[in-house]
Amino acid sequence: MFDAADLLKAWTPFPLLSSTIPSTGTIHQTRLLKTARGDYALRIYRYIDRWPIECEHALIAYARKQTIPAVAPLPLPSGETILERDGRFYSLFPIAVGYQVPRGELTTEQAAAMGSFLSEVHHALRNYPQSRVPQRTLTVDPTNTMLKLDRIEAVIRSRPKLDEMDQHLLERLKLKRNQLSTSPSVDANNLSTLEHQVIHGDYQETNLFFENDGVSAIIDWDQAYTAPRAWEVVRTLHLALKFDADLCRAFLDAYREGLPLPIADLELAAACYAQKRVHDLWMYEAIYLEGNDRVRTFLQPGTNSLSVAERWITLRDSL
Repeated sequence: MFDAADLLKAWTPFPLLSSTIPSTGTIHQTRLLKTARGDYALRIYRYIDRWPIECEHALIAYARKQTIPAVAPLPLPSGETILERDGRFYSLFPIAVGYQVPRGELTTEQAAAMGSFLSEVHHALRNYPQSRVPQRTLTVDPTNTMLKLDRIEAVIRSRPKLDEMDQHLLERLKLKRNQLSTSPSVDANNLSTLEHQVIHGDYQETNLFFENDGVSAIIDWDQAYTAPRAWEVVRTLHLALKFDADLCRAFLDAYREGLPLPIADLELAAACYAQKRVHDLWMYEAIYLEGNDRVRTFLQPGTNSLSVAERWITLRDSL
C-alpha cells in the first residue's frame, strides 16, 4: 500500500492536505493531491519497467517543444521525472489549466475545438521517431480471440454468485460472439497503404481540458503508438463523439481545416478499426482476469448494441 503523503515529499516539502481518486482512468492509478501551495496529480504506474514511462515523458517533452500544451511531469531534485519506490513507479503532474467536459456533454463548438487541436497534434508529431514509442498490431487473430472469449466466460460462470453486472456482461459476450461469427473479414494489412506516424493513442474528452470552448491542455500520453492519422480520427469519432452526426461533422470539418483527410482514408481506417473492436476483449480481461474493477464503468447496461461497423455506416451516410 503506497503512502501518498510520503511520496509527495520526494517532490515538495509542503504537506498533503487531501487525496482523492478521480472518476476517470482505468489503466494506471491516479490520486489528486491538494497542498497549501498547489494541486497535483500523482500517477501510480502499473508498468513493471521504466521504458514505457520514459517513452511517455520523452514524447511529452517533444510535444511541448512543438507548442502543444501537453502537461509535463514535474522533476525530482535529481532532475529525473520518475520515482521508483518498492518496485513501483510514480510521477507527479501539475493540475492542467482549464476545465473538463463530462462524458456525453460535448457541444459542437467543443467537438470542433477537438478536431482542430487533433490536427495540430498530428502535425506536431509527424516527424517524431516511430521507434521511440511502443508498437501495436492493428490486425486480429480470430482463433486467439475465441480462446480468450471462452476463458473469460468460464471465469464468469465459475463465480459463486453472478450479480446483475455479471449477467449483463455474459449477454455482451454472447453478442460479441455473434458479431465475430457474422462480421465480414477485413485485411488490416491494407492500412500499410496509409502513411503511419506517432499518435496520441487515447484522444478523448477525458484527456483534454478546455477554456472558452478551446483545448487548453492534453494529458495521458502513455498510450501513444504508431498508426495512420485516420485511425485516431475514427477512434475519436467512436469513443468521444459516439458517432453523433452533428458532433462528428463539426470535428471533421475543423480537423480538415488543419490537415487533409480523404474519405477513402477514413473508410479504410473505419473498416479495420471496426474489426479490431469486435475482437477487442481487453475490458473483460481487465475485470475478470486482472481484477481491475475500475473498467466496469465502461460496460454499463444500455450500451448501444449495434456494431462499430453498423454505426460507422450510418454516420458516413449523414456526413
